Amino acid sequence: EGVFGFIDPDFKNWGANEASGPTPVTPVAVYELAQDATFAQMFGSAGNPQSLCLTQSQIVGFVRKHRNWLRTDGYGTFFLFKSQGEFFVAIVYFFVRDRLFAYVDRFAYDSVWFAESIHRLVLPQL
Repeated sequence: EGVFGFIDPDFKNWGANEASGPTPVTPVAVYELAQDATFAQMFGSAGNPQSLCLTQSQIVGFVRKHRNWLRTDGYGTFFLFKSQGEFFVAIVYFFVRDRLFAYVDRFAYDSVWFAESIHRLVLPQL
């Protein structure tokens, strides 16, 4: 059975579904959004976005092994990744009957995410 019950077609439409080769085990840390922020603000406050990216296989590996760290109640857990030279954010959340959904947004998307929803960010430990 697949990891996700739904995968946003924009992964393919935007060229954000670039396969990665084998990736090393990367220690990560999980943070909760403490103040309202755009993607650029939340990830930028943690460091250089280039160094905060995970590969798609690392994201899927995290989701498989650490489902308990994913935000529930329809709120998202965010993962920064790069594909085709562009930054994207994978948004993973539980939806109907504990099915995982995976959406994608462009890193430059400037909508504000509200801290009261306690979204989570998964970042490599630097």
